[in-house]
Amino acid sequence: LVFNLRHGGDRLADAIVRTFHNYVHERFRAQGLAGRELLEASERVGKPALEFIEPTLLHFHRRAYQRANREDLLRHLREETTPPSAVPGEEQATVLFVDLASFTPLTATMGDQAAADVLRRFSTTVRANASQHRGRMLKQIGDAFMLMFIQPTDAIEFGLAMDRSVDAEPLFPALHIGAHHGAVLYREGDYVGGTVNLAARVASAGAAGQFLITESLRDAAGRIAEAEFSSLPPQRLKGIPDPMRLVEVRRLSPERSDREADPVCGLLLQPDDVASRVTWQGRTFAFCCEMCKQAFDENPARFVVAHPE
Repeated sequence: LVFNLRHGGDRLADAIVRTFHNYVHERFRAQGLAGRELLEASERVGKPALEFIEPTLLHFHRRAYQRANREDLLRHLREETTPPSAVPGEEQATVLFVDLASFTPLTATMGDQAAADVLRRFSTTVRANASQHRGRMLKQIGDAFMLMFIQPTDAIEFGLAMDRSVDAEPLFPALHIGAHHGAVLYREGDYVGGTVNLAARVASAGAAGQFLITESLRDAAGRIAEAEFSSLPPQRLKGIPDPMRLVEVRRLSPERSDREADPVCGLLLQPDDVASRVTWQGRTFAFCCEMCKQAFDENPARFVVAHPE
């Protein structure tokens, strides 16, 4: 517990200092301030901000503690039907991974600033839907998020909500979503074990826009009114010795508009988003901007192979 508190405190303190440096100190330097004048200007902003930050952190800690207690109550409600674990920190849970299907080509084509803006929108969407569907975001690595759900049904409904969110977002990439239900181990503020590893493999096995789950999660979730489940042929997953039969989850009534994917950056385009089109080898491709069209013109085969979907 002390290690986790210290590690979390280190990350939080670093975030506060770096944010102040980037958005206050550096902005003053850009205005021409230097030396004592720069120091005084930074202190005028920094001291009141620090007095505001500490009670704000305490407020959010209390809210998080209340949320954690509600999750623990769900665990207690299952005690009548589940035996106590023989391993400290072991519990049954659903682990879900979600990431942007074309974040690397998007960054390479559009640049870091544009990619960071897409990632900001994605992060906001993930956090909002996780809160609504009782999911806990455990970690973020680049454009990939790992979440945990006590109830399997909540994980399925979160994935469907993310699919709806992508439909509503203009100029946004498709997602990979994958989830598995099983035993996880809580260790040093994180969850580890085969369930976590398999959930990550399931997410990476899908094509752009696919929501895949394991059969064990399908069985644990039961019937979900707005979901349609389709069993897929057995396939091999990286690091898993035997082929696995995965299940694709789709919205029963998607009301999805017929959008096209820019083959270069991967953004999903509504008709009004299409800046230009190119026909190559009998196929027509849509582009969000002239930059993507030029990149395609230079080497079409590269992008058609990289994004067959």
